[in-house]
Amino acid sequence: MRIILSAAMAKQSIMRIITPFRWDLLGFAFSRAWFTGLLAYSANLAWTFKTPIVQQIILYTTGAIVALFIALLARKHKAIFSETAYRIRALIFSFMGLIGTTCLILGQVEGNGVFMIAGFALAGICGGFYETVWGTKFTSLPSSGIQVYTLFAMAASSLIGIFLGMLPESGFHLASILLLVLFTVFFLLRPAMELDSDDVNENHQLASSIIVDAATQKRCKRALVNILVAYLIFSLIYNLVIALTYDSIPPATASQIRFWANFVTALLLLIFALALFRPIGPIALFRLILPITAVGFVIYLISPENLGTVALTISSCGRKFFDILTWILIARAVQLYRLLPERFFGLLIAGKNAGYAIGLMLASVALGALNDEVIHIVTFVPILLLALIVCFFWIFPERTLDALFNVSPPTGKAPSHRNTIERNALELAEERKLTPRETDVFKLLVQGRSLSVIAARLHIAKGTAHAHISHIYQKLDVHGQQELIELVENHNRPD
Repeated sequence: MRIILSAAMAKQSIMRIITPFRWDLLGFAFSRAWFTGLLAYSANLAWTFKTPIVQQIILYTTGAIVALFIALLARKHKAIFSETAYRIRALIFSFMGLIGTTCLILGQVEGNGVFMIAGFALAGICGGFYETVWGTKFTSLPSSGIQVYTLFAMAASSLIGIFLGMLPESGFHLASILLLVLFTVFFLLRPAMELDSDDVNENHQLASSIIVDAATQKRCKRALVNILVAYLIFSLIYNLVIALTYDSIPPATASQIRFWANFVTALLLLIFALALFRPIGPIALFRLILPITAVGFVIYLISPENLGTVALTISSCGRKFFDILTWILIARAVQLYRLLPERFFGLLIAGKNAGYAIGLMLASVALGALNDEVIHIVTFVPILLLALIVCFFWIFPERTLDALFNVSPPTGKAPSHRNTIERNALELAEERKLTPRETDVFKLLVQGRSLSVIAARLHIAKGTAHAHISHIYQKLDVHGQQELIELVENHNRPD
């Protein structure tokens, strides 16, 4: 019975996150599907018509440059753009994306390589901007909401990508224009700084419960640097290996497999999170990445011709796990340590795209060496697998996650003073006739705990915890948590 009751309360907590549903975050799925769809389109051109891979490299590189530029513009205690500026810049970058898509259509019709390069460059600029600024919206969510909406967006993006891959070329271009319009509208309907007051208050309470001294800040930034460097290396190795596997797989099959693998991975994680009514721990997600990716590499080594499709599917699942994990980690770290979202999401997107671009360039060199029999695939891929293992166990070990999230609430007062506060709280609870459950909530409030922490500690829904807090404030005639703490501290104190 207790398990059923806890599950019901947890379900209410999850429902609070997604009700009312943040439809504006669906725009992130549209923008991500648009950008990855263009990447798949450029890859298909390279596979089918043997066009230069420089088109894909330009798409990645321009996206990385714009994201890095936004990160460098970020300034402490000051939003990188005002609300009006966000809207104006969003329209400008969307217009550049529209021009880029038009150039791609003209370039394909006319067979003009200059139009194609210009189109991919403009599309990369638009994609780099939107991937970065969408991150600021996710940092406005409750911590558990970050994971739910990330999984939802990733699954939706992959599903849209599957649909794009089934369309003929003319249909693909029309669908990409529609996606561009949709994610622009969704972004403009609710810019990054238009946050829910409840979410803002909850995030401030969450951040204020963490001691952010110089040592903690240094530890946090070192952990984030490790994550960003690991993301760059992982992207490089992944794209290098995938480009090699594509060489032995039909182009249409390779494109669809990647989207299906991404969709299944994100959907399974989303179902898992909603079924258990709790977020998936970063450590658990982290432990899935290396084994899954490594298995894909090994299967490819066994038989590239016969098992290449399976290897690509499995390694794509590993990449999706890493995408999800890093996105969630950056968003949560920005919340906890009151960091600049534009800076760290900008660095994240820049690292990812730069890693993919470098990996693609190295893949072209490796394919040439393989064709000339200078190196052999059976020796080359194990070296990359070893590099991936080093990346996880040296640059991005599990202790990095501990360093980032193993934080403690402030001790605040000396033990003797804490005992006095607890005694005062119990006396006040008895004097004002608080119920036993209200007393439990009251004691946590006095300790400075936030609404989310109280609900989690007492295994009750946030709505229930909020109702108890309101009753406590009424019975003690206070109007906020700080006033409540001062009342308890001054209880029995001589005037």
